[in-house]
Amino acid sequence: DVREFLGDLFVEKEFVAFEPIQQEHRPSSASRRTRLGGVPGQLSFRIRQIDAPIVIGTLSANGFHETQSRNFTVQWSGPRMTDDMYRFLEEHQKVNHFPGSTELTRKDRMWIHLHDMALKFGKQVFNFVPETYVLPKRLDDFLGCFQRHPNYMWIVKPHASSRGRGIFMLKDIQELCMEETMVVCRYVHNPLLIQGLKFDLRVYVLVTSFSPLRAYIYREGLTRFASKPYSTKKEHVQDLFRHLTNYSINKSASNFVENQDVTQDNVGHKWSFSALNRHLHHIGVDTDLMWSRINDLVVKTLLSAGPSITRKMRDLNMRHPSCFELYGFDVLVDSHLKPWLLEVNLSPSMKADSPLDWQIKSSLLSDAFTLIGVSKPNPQTAAQRSLAQTGSRLAEGLARSA
Repeated sequence: DVREFLGDLFVEKEFVAFEPIQQEHRPSSASRRTRLGGVPGQLSFRIRQIDAPIVIGTLSANGFHETQSRNFTVQWSGPRMTDDMYRFLEEHQKVNHFPGSTELTRKDRMWIHLHDMALKFGKQVFNFVPETYVLPKRLDDFLGCFQRHPNYMWIVKPHASSRGRGIFMLKDIQELCMEETMVVCRYVHNPLLIQGLKFDLRVYVLVTSFSPLRAYIYREGLTRFASKPYSTKKEHVQDLFRHLTNYSINKSASNFVENQDVTQDNVGHKWSFSALNRHLHHIGVDTDLMWSRINDLVVKTLLSAGPSITRKMRDLNMRHPSCFELYGFDVLVDSHLKPWLLEVNLSPSMKADSPLDWQIKSSLLSDAFTLIGVSKPNPQTAAQRSLAQTGSRLAEGLARSA
């Protein structure tokens, strides 16, 4: 028995069981207080370079205090964490990024990893990404395909952007900027439509380990609709309200309808997955087949970038399971129920402009924080760790200056 063998050295961790926060109970910005220093033994969180009100609300409602110090229990940050930040993580600390996570979320890197997997295991196994060219590196290949297939439609995306910024439908080859890295994808021309509207799925995926791969696909999510009827007529090709489903773009449309009642999750231009499944089942769509294909897509995508991320963790000599990642997979389903991976988002939005947004994301976060295993720190051992950590940083600083 491990407890008997370790004796007094055995420490049984107590983990936090998180509860979602209701929108009417969310803390106001006026009540938000941030401590400059962390208090050993207390649950605390740090927000870095990101606006995430639902994260703040969920952690605050579950007994966490916000801090600016490194003595945090959970850190939620934007995409740029330094290598030193990873090196000095303590066993009880959790951060919402793995080193090298952009291998999956940069459009150019994601395509390279999936292309390599297709060459190794067969294109028929990794055929869920539209035909893609990273420019200017593969400019000649793209121009050849462009000339051979003049009827193909193409969509151009910046290699490291989000929220639909910089995306456009390619009309003329002269529109391409050859001085920047761009990703050109063949446009999926036959999307599955609901009431004549194109839609995509924001699938939330929590990863707690890449070696071995341990991932959880959240059953609920957001179905996001374009705000104008789908059309590929020449006069409609440049109308992004017909072709893009990004909320950040469509919310500015004059006819965009925001959900106002969480109990009516099939109203407006954003539905829940539950509402989507009910609708598709009603019209005879095999939702089990659709979701099994989406799950397959998610697993293969994570496996493609896993070795690069694991190698980065090994280079940083990371020994503790301190990292987790909550990805936002954007998936388009075509009229044959084939899912297409559009992109993977790092730090998907944790804001809410509607009651539906709040309910789905708050429940998602409470489940995610429970799954990663946030332990309540022991005040005595936390103080000892804090002192040892400070000494280690001082020693490394002196070694660098010597």
